[in-house]
This record gives sequence, structure tokens and C-alpha cells, in this order.
Amino acid sequence: MHFRKRHILGILSKRAKIFPVIGIVGPRQVGKTTFLMQEWKSKTNAQYITLDKSETIKRAKREPENFLLSESEDLKRKLIIDEAQKVPLIFDSIKSIIDERRRIGLFTLSGSVEFSDKSGVRESLAGRMGVCHLYPMTLSELTQKSLHIPWVKGWGEYTPHLIARDIDNWLNRGGIPIFCSLHDETEVQLAVQSWLEALCYRDLQQLKGAQLNGDVAMSILSTIAHNPTLNLSRIADDLGVNRNMVSKYLAAFEALFLLYKLPSFQNRRAAPDYVFFDCAILSHFLGNRKDGFARTQTLKTLLINEILAQYEYGGESRPSLFSYYSRGGAEIDLVLQDKKKMLGIQLSITSDISPYALRGLKSFLNAQKSARGIVLAPVTQKTKIDGIDILPWTHIG
Repeated sequence: MHFRKRHILGILSKRAKIFPVIGIVGPRQVGKTTFLMQEWKSKTNAQYITLDKSETIKRAKREPENFLLSESEDLKRKLIIDEAQKVPLIFDSIKSIIDERRRIGLFTLSGSVEFSDKSGVRESLAGRMGVCHLYPMTLSELTQKSLHIPWVKGWGEYTPHLIARDIDNWLNRGGIPIFCSLHDETEVQLAVQSWLEALCYRDLQQLKGAQLNGDVAMSILSTIAHNPTLNLSRIADDLGVNRNMVSKYLAAFEALFLLYKLPSFQNRRAAPDYVFFDCAILSHFLGNRKDGFARTQTLKTLLINEILAQYEYGGESRPSLFSYYSRGGAEIDLVLQDKKKMLGIQLSITSDISPYALRGLKSFLNAQKSARGIVLAPVTQKTKIDGIDILPWTHIG
């Protein structure tokens, strides 16, 4: 697969005019290094270094401040540090440098884990670093179209630019560049397996205070793939660990951007849903099932990726996303809430949408009078049923 430009460039450029340090975070192999080397380095004329190399890590740990000054030619050049979380001490040294010689956009740091105490990275750059999240490639990025943000701005002036095949391509391969570049199914499965092994048997152990077992991690992920509403007590009993330990694994998966947690909209104490960040990982655990459950879950993964990426690249605050299960048994796939609106979103894998199929969404709208209801379905035109908007899948991105 040839190089694709990423829509994060615009918001990252804006943050570089405000903050002395820019952070770019996202799952492993989501395209951070390629973006930094192919787009960001040339735009900023910065020096690029990676902490993936053991010798570089040793130098950075030995004298972090001198390392930074040497690599940046005594701050004459801006500096990009890839996988910065591998040397947590470097964050304190960067703080010291920018507090003494404050310059905008001086450092760009990337990481495959949250820049927080979970990863052993001190929060010393609070207020000094603007962090942007790079998501799996969106539909617009895969098709090399301009940035569209209908989940932020609505569909009033939306011009369709996608076709059904674009949706199917993402659902089959996801948005991780290395998986998208493979066309042989066996090669894809081997690549995903290798990706998961690196995360579960290496990356998890590098988190601060983590004493997590790779086999247990794989088992928990497989359980989530088949049952997104996780019963902590049941899985703890099945694996022979306690509930608190399962919670530690889930927190680690979130820190590594592997899972999104969707709290219950109705009852914040109820069990949340968990959604994988990319459908190639989800499909691997599902054994490439093609049934209705698998189709709905991969669509949900695509939907959440599009929503979060559109808000991020559009420069908007991240919206709150919830699962919805009412006490009366009504459910919908997703609730989106930001400062201006609330949306109840239902996914349909059929174009034949009956009033009965909308009962969950109607229940939600009756309880939330200011909310708007949306159904995404394999239809070709926008329509309405009982005041609920029916949108084609192609309007996701």
C-alpha cells in the first residue's frame, strides 16, 4: 500500500504554534513513525531520533539533558523523539529545558502508550504539551479524500464522497497500515498474531508496576471479542484471578489504546462495554466470522474510529461515548454526547428497517427529549422513519 497523507497534520500544526512540546500518541504500528518521517519532519525541519534502538536508549538514560542538547545541536534544531515513553527521565529534562529557554514547537514526542503515570511517564509536562491522538486510518484517509467531519458538524451540508466498497474494505482490513497493505488472508492473520504477541508479551510488561501475564491477556481479549459487555466476576473465576487483577488488565489495554471503554449511559455502576480500536484485531479473535454479530461489531469499531478521529482532527474536544441498556430491555449501539448535542445511534446490517427494530432507539429518545436518533444502514439515500434519520453507511465518514 502506497503512502497516505494523514489528517492529523492540520491540528498538530496548530498545536505546534501554541505549545513548546507536541505529543502524538496512538496504538503501535498505527502510522506514527511514518507520519513523523514522511510529513512532520519535512514540515518542521526537525531532527528525528527514535528510542527503539538500545544504544540510543542508553545514551538518553545516562545523561538525558545532554542527550537532548546534543541531538538538537544545542536547540538550534527542533527535535522529534519517537517512542519517547521508553526513557521516562527524558520528560523531566525536557521540562527543565523549556522552562529555561521557552520556545514554541521545540520538541515533538511520540508514544504507543498514554503519557501518564500508568506508563511511568511523569506528568511533568502538564500545561506545556499539546497531545494529539493518531487513530487507524479513516475512510477519508484510505481513499485520500479531504477531511470530512459530519459527526461534528452534522449532515446538513454533507456531500457524499464514499462508496459501499470503501466501507467493505475497512471492515475487511481495518485502518492499521501494515494490515491494509496485505492481501493474502493467511498473511494478515500472521501479521495480526505477531502484533498481538508483541503487545501482550512485551508492551504490557513495560507499563509501570505491571506484572501481567501474556496468556491471561490474550484470554481476556478473546472473551471481550465474543462478549463486549464483560462480566468481571465470571472472567476472573474462569482464569483463576481476582476481579481487581482483571481490572488492571483492562486499564492496561486502555493505556495501550487497544480498547475503548463505553460506560453505561443509564447506570454508571453497570458493566461497561469494551470495543476494539481496529476491526483487524477484532476479526482475528472472532475467527473471521461473517455472521450478524461480527458484522455489527466491526461496524461499531468503524463508527467509533470515525467519530473519535473526526473530533480529534477537527480540533474539537473528545465526545463522551456510552453503551445503552434500559431496565426495560431496550438497547442501542451507541450514545454520543458533546457540549452541543446528544445522539442515539443504532446500527443496522439490513436495509429493511421495521418500526419494531427501532423500539430501543425510540425508548431512548422518549427518555432523552433533546436527543436526536440516527440509524446507519446499507441504504442508498437519507430517509426518515417516525422522525428518526436513516443514513447510509457511507455517511459515517
